[in-house]
Parts: sequence; structure tokens; C-alpha cells
Amino acid sequence: MKNYQHLFQNQEIRRLLDNHLLNKDIWHQVDDLGLEVSEHLSIWTLNFTEIHQEQLKILAKVYILIKCKLLRSVTLNGHLTTLRKFSNFLRVKNIDKLEEIDNLVFDNLDSYLCSQGLSKPTICQYYINLSSFFDTCRLEGWINVNTYWFQGRKTSISLNNERIDYIPEEVWNQLEENLHLLPEQLQRMVLIIRTTGLRIGELVNLPLNCLRKRNEQWRLRLKETEKYEIEDELPINIPELVLVIQEQQNYIKQTFGSSYNHLFCTLYKARVVNKDEKCHLKKPVAKVMKSVNFNRWLNWLAKTAHICDSSGMVWKFSSHQFRRTIATIMTNVGIRDLIIQKYLRHRSPDMLSYYKHIMKEVLEKEYEELIKEKKYVDITGKVVDSYKPTNPITTLLRHKMFQITTQYGECHRPTLKNPCPTVNACWRCKEWRVSNEDLEDLKEDLQRVENELQIAEALGMLRQQQGLENDRNILRKCIIALGNNYD
Repeated sequence: MKNYQHLFQNQEIRRLLDNHLLNKDIWHQVDDLGLEVSEHLSIWTLNFTEIHQEQLKILAKVYILIKCKLLRSVTLNGHLTTLRKFSNFLRVKNIDKLEEIDNLVFDNLDSYLCSQGLSKPTICQYYINLSSFFDTCRLEGWINVNTYWFQGRKTSISLNNERIDYIPEEVWNQLEENLHLLPEQLQRMVLIIRTTGLRIGELVNLPLNCLRKRNEQWRLRLKETEKYEIEDELPINIPELVLVIQEQQNYIKQTFGSSYNHLFCTLYKARVVNKDEKCHLKKPVAKVMKSVNFNRWLNWLAKTAHICDSSGMVWKFSSHQFRRTIATIMTNVGIRDLIIQKYLRHRSPDMLSYYKHIMKEVLEKEYEELIKEKKYVDITGKVVDSYKPTNPITTLLRHKMFQITTQYGECHRPTLKNPCPTVNACWRCKEWRVSNEDLEDLKEDLQRVENELQIAEALGMLRQQQGLENDRNILRKCIIALGNNYD
């Protein structure tokens, strides 16, 4: 340690050199640092043994001591994992002194990480962590390593909309059919996560008293353990889900009495007699289930029940797929991004890009709608236009050429004309056009007009009666012209 005291000029940081932890290579996050560790992750220690360069190890320890006041346990472990990976790279390249690090070294690091089979998001996170580490080193005067090389590489994740990160419908259906093979607690966990899209940390850490009822609205109280360490509430709009949660509450109370305050617990490894029977368990344990164990249960089910995708490959489940599936379903039924963001509790709308996925079937359907041939009739019942698009972009631009957005049908009044003189009176405007897509709306309005006409006749309201008769005639002409006779 004395060999490196000259690196630390800041008096506050120099006092850290007296910390007994600097002489240890394994730190306990709770006992040594007083950090709160999420039980479902079970990352209890910070291990410096695989940092091989003495200079890098000293700087890494001081860096972690500084960051432990600002960052959460799991984030600290991520920084240390990055530094261990970087140390292994330096050892492969026979680099022992940090002063030797330059842009060429970082270029070689890029090739090294890619050769490790790491995903682009993982490599990107390594670059974020390394840039933060070397920026701190430079600002504190420990070591001067230029981090300009990382600019542009810390956000170089490209989204792949062809990659299936959600659970396809055929897999979803097979999961539904074989859910009974899982232990009852696991069944309830799947029902909750697939309905709400919770993060796995939120699911396994749900408190026993997680149900709240505000007026007539049931809510799920949860703690966002993986990112923000704050409590939140999620509305429950499916009554059956409340019953599922209440069943699990009773199970925990019957099993552990009042000694355990979480909704879910750990289950010992199952012994399976045959695939047609449920799992035989030894004994539930009053501990929070690890996230990896939840995934193991799902993949045991996939293998046992032979849950396959459309290509016949056994599906590999992960808990986060349920969250992505919720976002995908909401996106493809047309729910606005803001609503999806609020439901998934994303702090930034940018995160939605990583979750929602426009399915090919939806794109194809929308494309077909854009290029479908349409027959347009006016208020006299005359066919005035027939349009067969050849280019969906042209069709979208064509829609923009008209000035007024109507409740249904289309306004074909060119924007070059004077402002619309019949706003909210489209039925009586010669520029209004309807097509087969509008038939249901036309019929519904016709029925409403006829009902109002009967009331006007009964009350002797002659003026209103005359206007309603004109409206009825226009609607009838449009319906008949579109090939649907109205008796």
C-alpha cells in the first residue's frame, strides 16, 4: 500500500488508505460496507482476487469505497465485474502498468470482448463502467488515462426488431396448458407476472400484505428492488388475480404462521416421478426465492412438457420475457406509449424501445389496410371515387392533404379551399366520403336517427322531424350505394 500512497493527493481519500478493507480481497457487502443486499440476487460479497495487477487492484478498492456511498449493491458488483474482466484482458496482453493504456489498447479490448461471445448491451455496459472508473482516476489525479475512445461506444446498442424477446403466442398457449405441472406457488407466480409484467425482483419480494383496496379499486403494493428502491402501487383490474394472491397469502400463513412476511418463499429442488404428475417437494423454506431459481422452474417445465416454438425448438424462458410480452401486447392493440410507460413504471419513455415489439402480423395487417381498394360514395349515394393504392407512403400523404378529421368517413375537401363551412355537419357536406369500412357506423347512426325521429313525431316537433328525415335519407343512400340494402 505504501508504494501507492503518492497517487492519492486528496486528504479525504488519503484517510481511506487506513481502512482495514484495503488489506482484504473479499468484502462482505452487509458486514463490511453496511449495504442493503437484495435477497433474490444474493450477491453478498465483492471479490477483488481476480484483479491481477497490483496497481489496478489498489485503485479499484479505493474506487469502490468511494462509490459505495452513492451506488447500490448490485451496481457496485457490476463495476467490479467490469474491472475483473479488464484485468484479465491486461494479463492476456501482458500489460502490467496502467500508464501503458492508450487507444490501441482499447481497440484490442474491443476485439477481446467480442471474442468472448458477450452481447452488445453487456459490452456497452462494460464501456460505461470503465469510462466512469478512468474518469474518476483522472479527476482525482491517480492516473491519467484518456477516455475519449469511449465516446459514442457507450450508447452504441442497436435495437433488433426481428429478435423475439417476448413470448410467442404458441409458447404462451403451451405454458397455459401445462401450468398445472408446476407447484401451486409457482403457478401463482406465473399468473401474477404474466398479468402484471412485474420485474422478477418485484415479484419475489412482494410483501405478504401486498393487497390494498382503495374505494372499489384493488391495488398491488410492491417495492422496486432492482432499480429505484421505492414503493409503488399497481392497479389490479382482473378480480381473479386478487383471488390468486389471497390464496398465496393463506398458503404462507398456514406454512410459516407469522414468522415470514413475504408473499413467496423458496422451494427445495423438486423430485419428479413422471412428467404427468406435479412436482414432489421436500419442504418450503422461509427465504426469498432467487431469480435464477424462478427461471430454472420455468425451463424445467419447458423441457418436461416439451414447450416449443414454431420451429420445434424447446423454448428457453426468462422472467423478463413476461414484461416484454406485456409491452408487446399493449403496443400491438394500440395503447399509447405514455400509458404503457406508466403501467411498466419506466422513469424514461426511451426505455420503451427496448420492450415493445411490433409483431409482423400487425404490420402486415396495417399494410393491407393501407393498400386495400376503397369505393367512396357521397351524401347523394353516388359512387364518386374508387381508389387502389400502390404505395402505403403515398396513401398516408394523401390522407394529410385533407383538412378536417371526421368521426368516421373521410373529408375530401382540399386544403387550398376556404375553411370548412359545415364543421360538425359532415352528413350534409358534398365533400364528405364514406367507404365499406364505415358501414357499421352508418348503420348505428341510422338506427339512432330513426329512434329520434319517432320521438319527434310523437311530440309533434315538426322542424326537428324534417331535419331528422333528411339525415335518415342521406344515411340510407350511403348504405345502399355501398352494397348493403336497408329494409
